[in-house]
Amino acid sequence: MLATICSALLLATSQSPLAPLHLRGTKFVDARGHEVILRGVNLGGWLVEEPWMTPFATSPTKGGPEVVRDHVTLWAAVERKVGHDGMLRVRNAYRDNWITDEDFGRIRAAGFNHVRIPFIWSLLDEKGGMQRLQWAVDSAAKHGLYSVLDMHGLPGGQSVEDHTGESGRNHLWTDPANKALAEKCWAKLAKHFAGNPDVAAFDLINEPMGVPNLGTLYIVFDRLVRAVHKVAPGRIVLIEDGYKGFDTTPDPRAMAWEPAAFSLHFYNFDAKTEQDHGKALLAQLPALEKIQRERNAPVYAGEFNVEPHGTPAATLDMIKGFEGAGWSWAMWTFKTMAPGGPMGQWGLYRADGPAVTLDPFKDSEQQMIAKTRAFRTDHMKSAPGLVEALRAYLAPHRA
Repeated sequence: MLATICSALLLATSQSPLAPLHLRGTKFVDARGHEVILRGVNLGGWLVEEPWMTPFATSPTKGGPEVVRDHVTLWAAVERKVGHDGMLRVRNAYRDNWITDEDFGRIRAAGFNHVRIPFIWSLLDEKGGMQRLQWAVDSAAKHGLYSVLDMHGLPGGQSVEDHTGESGRNHLWTDPANKALAEKCWAKLAKHFAGNPDVAAFDLINEPMGVPNLGTLYIVFDRLVRAVHKVAPGRIVLIEDGYKGFDTTPDPRAMAWEPAAFSLHFYNFDAKTEQDHGKALLAQLPALEKIQRERNAPVYAGEFNVEPHGTPAATLDMIKGFEGAGWSWAMWTFKTMAPGGPMGQWGLYRADGPAVTLDPFKDSEQQMIAKTRAFRTDHMKSAPGLVEALRAYLAPHRA
């Protein structure tokens, strides 16, 4: 009898409060067919550390040539200093503190309904890696947030950028072994989350900028879509254009990729005023909406920011532009913590002054672990006025 009660309680607590999402034409919808616009934020810097926005010393000498350039070189430097087991303890401490359960509560309280979770393919091979991803999905769902799982770095790298986890590579496209491994990774991930409604979508390749031609891009996407749908039929996949242009993407119906949506990223580094961001988006929208109607699929602005010249008003202008087109979106990013101090509105939360910096060249293991506690959001402040503006705008949309 006791065993039966315990089993029933376990089943009850494991059931998600979130409704499974589906696609209907250009919209995300719930089981009742009601439109759902995903409004969220990226968890950047957590499972893919980018030195420009995370609190790590990058050189053993001040002003010296960079040694830490990305995820791989960061943890290699830590391992040289404290050994393999020490590196694992430091990395786990960093991850335990950069994002906590309380952070999902903060995100929900600001009015968001989902998080986009960037990770590197090698996380799936780490001891406890899949469990950490599962914890993130579960914690998000507990606070009423869907998750979009974003493979930010694929085997071999899909560009030379540091956000793939290892800068300067771009070997996904030309190495058959890397493509096969990418399929294997997505099959493993999709099988694990196949029946989990808390995962809204699988973002297959983040910013595939390094692809040599569109034919190769379509072939690789096709292999990954089929790897996912073989083990998780009916689950939504996201297709990115890699800044090649929405018009270069194929029709999901012609490719037999359905259910598929498109993820576009929006940054305007040439902006001279805060208004330039919204103006640039509005100028593009008519053409983008036309292509969307032709593709008959949803659009998800999976990353955007309004730096330089970021203000709460500029952020809301972008969001209103997306939502006017019926698009879902996710800001980049939840938090930033750079050694030099605040970084404008790159993070919803940020270090208020010069950050505590973990130094993989000088710090002991104990010092590194102690410093990671300073990386908790509790010790940070929100970008001035941003959380308040978002909360006020998003409040009417909260379920």
